[in-house]
Amino acid sequence: MRVLAGDIGGTKTAVAIVAIESQSFRLERVQTFASAEHRSLESILKDFLKGELRPPVVAAFGVAGPVRAGRSKVTKLPWIIDEHRLARSTGIGRVRVLNDFVAAAHGVSHLTPRQTVVLARGHREPGGPIGVLGAGTGLGQAAIITAGAVHVALASEGGHADLGPRTETEDRLVSWVRRRFGRTSRDRLLSGGGLALLYDFLKEDGAAPEDPEVVAAFASEDRAAVISRLALSRADRLCQEALKLFVSLYGSEAGNLALQYRATGGIYVAGGIAGKILPALQGPEFLESFRAKPPMEELLARIPVRVVREPRLGLYGAAAAAYRTAIETTRPSLNVRTRPRRR
Repeated sequence: MRVLAGDIGGTKTAVAIVAIESQSFRLERVQTFASAEHRSLESILKDFLKGELRPPVVAAFGVAGPVRAGRSKVTKLPWIIDEHRLARSTGIGRVRVLNDFVAAAHGVSHLTPRQTVVLARGHREPGGPIGVLGAGTGLGQAAIITAGAVHVALASEGGHADLGPRTETEDRLVSWVRRRFGRTSRDRLLSGGGLALLYDFLKEDGAAPEDPEVVAAFASEDRAAVISRLALSRADRLCQEALKLFVSLYGSEAGNLALQYRATGGIYVAGGIAGKILPALQGPEFLESFRAKPPMEELLARIPVRVVREPRLGLYGAAAAAYRTAIETTRPSLNVRTRPRRR
């Protein structure tokens, strides 16, 4: 079976033709587009499918935004993604639209050990809920629960929930962000833009002086990339402090997700940022913040935590959702007729 899979984000959109055989996935063709340079997903798909001799039989798209009745407004783009519109424009009869982290959750079961990095081995509870989160353009979250033999992915917009400060520094941080944006959400800080905000806050808070060479680098490069690079190389103290705070907040939010779903099946840290700051995630701050939630330290200490290294997790998850849609729609329905009771 060949399916069309898409991972639709505020920064970039990846689409692929995926061949599926016995639930083994092979990317036949994949292409990445800068989202903001296109007026709609339909225009991207028109270019991508041009000249395709064997159209896919089913499609699924993970979208960075809430999905309702097969329709979504991308949170950080002026795009409306709609199953019926996509079916008409592509000629593909079966189209599914789902939240991007629901798609990521579908992809988790298809990861190999080499595609993840273990932060905490823990003690996985068979059939226990699994939590998936990831910082990128924003903060995505989802969970997987098991109902009998069926795995169900649950959507969440928990990344837009309020951030609760844990320290006096974070008290000042929350007030600082609230004065600028009206409220302090987790998504605001656990994202690429959030890392830059943490840098600005710590500079004003007096954590370390700002280096003019860093300011010069900001003029020509992405600020988050500069901060993470100089922090990991230990070339700048203020960048180090910003990344340290980011990782601590990230670990705390992963612990929040683990508690919300009692994720004894494990926590997977995905998203575009995790792989780029992996050495920092492997330091002590992430797991210390993950577990420092009395009286639940013992529960959290037993939960496995892994970082997803596979950058195409969203595509694999969308392909898995497309495959599942194809199987469900081709499975014969069971019609049971009940004889009327004789009187």
